Amino acid sequence: MRRRAGVMATCAVAFCLTLAGCSNGAPEPAPTTSAPDGGTAECTVDLITAAVRADFEANYPGSTFVSLDAFACEDSWAKADAQFEASGSTFPTVVLLQAQNGAWVAVTIESACQASQQDSGIPATIYDEVCGTN
Repeated sequence: MRRRAGVMATCAVAFCLTLAGCSNGAPEPAPTTSAPDGGTAECTVDLITAAVRADFEANYPGSTFVSLDAFACEDSWAKADAQFEASGSTFPTVVLLQAQNGAWVAVTIESACQASQQDSGIPATIYDEVCGTN
């Protein structure tokens, strides 16, 4: 689906951090990735979770962040699989992040996926998982 942080207009964060690294027993991604500004952004569970949490707090008030289930980083991009709770139900979501000025910042999937993979600059692996194949 081409949604980030769910379809609900009311998603917020009462934060419950789950230190869940990568799913399927995969090792945590490389510690740093190149950022467009020439700096680096660390690819750690704490920083990815903080970026997802900040996105939820800023854009989806009224719900609860439940967990970061998995994430992957490549170049200056990251994909995070997370769970949030709203109205008594838990929903999975995907958040697309980009390294900016040494930090991870959520990017609207709809905007990112309007361009082809090559034009977007998003690595093929992350683009295919987030946007599907075009």
